[in-house]
Amino acid sequence: MSAIQVKSHAKINLALNITGKLAKLHKIESIVSFINLHDLIFIKQIKEPNHRIYFYGNFSQKISKNNTVEKLFKILDEKKLLKDKKFQIKIKKNIPQKAGLGGGSMNAASILKILLKKKFIKPRKKKKKNLKFKWFLIKFWDR
Repeated sequence: MSAIQVKSHAKINLALNITGKLAKLHKIESIVSFINLHDLIFIKQIKEPNHRIYFYGNFSQKISKNNTVEKLFKILDEKKLLKDKKFQIKIKKNIPQKAGLGGGSMNAASILKILLKKKFIKPRKKKKKNLKFKWFLIKFWDR
């Protein structure tokens, strides 16, 4: 299988309203706009025992092993949604870290979207709601 290439666009918050508080997070309402700055993600299914996740590019330094993409695959593996499939993920980081542009969360969301679209993940109808972006962000940052 050849690699699937995906652009993961940065976003800016045009408005942000805190509406409440969860255990570790705030509930927010936000108006966002996507901008023409993006990371490039290459996704390829591999026949190896573990996922292989690589970051490179201008803003790839100091990305920890506890990053959003690693967390995404940990959740998917725990819930057995990938049916033991493993992936190589290469991400060219063009979005600066910790700049408020949503680089990491947008990377994870873009990967999740492609895995669903290409039917690598086939959730039952009942579970499909749990894979929506809102759920992912809450579950993801609550770890």
